[in-house]
Order: sequence, then structure tokens, then C-alpha cells
Amino acid sequence: MQARGGWWSSSRPPCDMTTSMQQDAPWGEAMNTRISINTLCFADAPLSWLVDTVAGLGATAISPEVSQVAEMGVPIAARALRDAGLTVATLTHRAFSFADPALVETGRASLGRTLEIAAQIGAQSVTMTTGGRGSLSWPSAVARFVDAIAPPAERARGYGIRLAIEPTSHLYADASIAHRLADCTALAAAAGIDVTLDVFACWFDSDIEAAIADAAARIAVVQMSDYVAGDRALPCRAVPGDGTVPLGELVSAIERAGFSGYYDLEIIGPRLAAEGVGAGLARAAAAITDLLDQAAATKFKRTGSLNG
Repeated sequence: MQARGGWWSSSRPPCDMTTSMQQDAPWGEAMNTRISINTLCFADAPLSWLVDTVAGLGATAISPEVSQVAEMGVPIAARALRDAGLTVATLTHRAFSFADPALVETGRASLGRTLEIAAQIGAQSVTMTTGGRGSLSWPSAVARFVDAIAPPAERARGYGIRLAIEPTSHLYADASIAHRLADCTALAAAAGIDVTLDVFACWFDSDIEAAIADAAARIAVVQMSDYVAGDRALPCRAVPGDGTVPLGELVSAIERAGFSGYYDLEIIGPRLAAEGVGAGLARAAAAITDLLDQAAATKFKRTGSLNG
């Protein structure tokens, strides 16, 4: 998850998106059922439009923001998702609050409302960032986060929803204390919650394959995009396969770790809009499907079984 930044203007009407949903996109062609589409790929638009668009692209899962669901109305959104045949892979909550004791209860209440909404729409997980640590040291921040998140974590378990934190760029230090996958997993383990593996944020970690293996059973969802060498400003995510991230190695490591959930397309920035969101997402889905096929073939060669 990453903030939209300024490249989409919130004042743009949703109908402007029709120009970027190019006619060459393969509408109605089913995507791999392990692929979900994050609504951050699109300009600001009503959830009703996003649901129709994601379903029209052939996806069977979507990852909206909680604000989009609330704006539509939770019962109406739940019905629209059900009628479109879309599972909610993860519901985006944004940042928690824990560093300032005066804001902890507000943060818990906000997350509690998100969990209620997630339960009502059948979301499999909720993805959030931890919130910034202010002037706290890392150990102090960890201890305070673990204490602050305990009631919402228990509530999530009661709902059967995976509450997950994700690694983020250090440029989002005001919204997160977890910037490497290993640190994110250690923090999640201490708090008894899960991890959303945002590939864009951690692919360059020196211990990434070991960190994936350690995260293993805690991985709730994997967010996919690519990085083009030379990009210096966020958001700058690219369609998988268009950049330099060793996605084949990473997907193989994720699959070896036993992950069987959703690969969420979270391609934020002007590259996707310039190509046409529909066409770009179709290419992204095809690329992820190829990577999954390659990982399965490698597993079969190694073990003689697709389940080994």
C-alpha cells in the first residue's frame, strides 16, 4: 500500500477514467483466480464503478479502501461485491496510531470500525501500516505498538479476519515503523498478527529470500508491481515485467514458503495511466500467471509434486 500522491487529482470526475480504460483491454477474459486488483490502481471513483470495472476485467477479487466502502454504504457495497462475484482479498485501512498515548484509543476505535466493515463485506484480511513512531526508539516503538494493537488483533481473530501490516518505503516513516520485511515479520509475530508482503517496498532487502521463508504462514496477501531503474520519485510503480525487480525469484520463494493466497496488483503511479489501466492490468495479470506457472514447474521438477 502506498499513498496516491499528487498524480491523480481528487477533483477529477470518475468518468475521466474511461479514456484510460482502453478499448484493447480484453474485457470479459477471465484472470487467474489468485489475482486480485487493488483500487489504488485507479483514479478516484465510486466503488460501484470500480467493482464493475474490476469484474469486467475478468478478476475474481478486489482490494478496496475502507473509505470507498463506507462512502457507498456497507450493505450496498456487500451486495454489489457479491453480485459481481468478487472476493475482497484485503481491505485497506491506512495507518494505525500508537506512538502518542492520547491517540491510541482513537486508533483502536477507527481500526475496530474497519474490522466491522471487513466482516460485513467478507474481506479475507485488512492491510494497514503501523503508524509512525515519533521520537520513540525502535524497541520502545515495538513494545508500544504491540500493546496498542492487542485489542483490535483479538477482535480480528474473533471475526476470522487476518489483520496485516506491511513493509513500506522509509519515505513513509511518518506512517510506519516497518521498512524491511524481516522487521515487519518480527513486529507482526510479537503482536500476533500477519503480514502483507508488498514486493515494491522490500524486494531489495539483502535477506529477502530468508525473510520470505520466515514470514511464511504470516503472509496474508502479496502486493505486486515492478520498479524501473532510474525512477526517483514516488509513486512510480510499473507493470510486473517492465522493470528490474527479480519477480521470478521472489514468486518462487513465496510459493516455496507455502503461500496460496492472492497476488494483489497494486500498480500506483503515472505509468499505468499512460498505458491505459485496463490494458496494463491485463498485461500484469498475464505476467503474474506466467510467474506462477514457472514456480509450479520448478516445484514439480524439484519434488515431483505440485504440493511438495
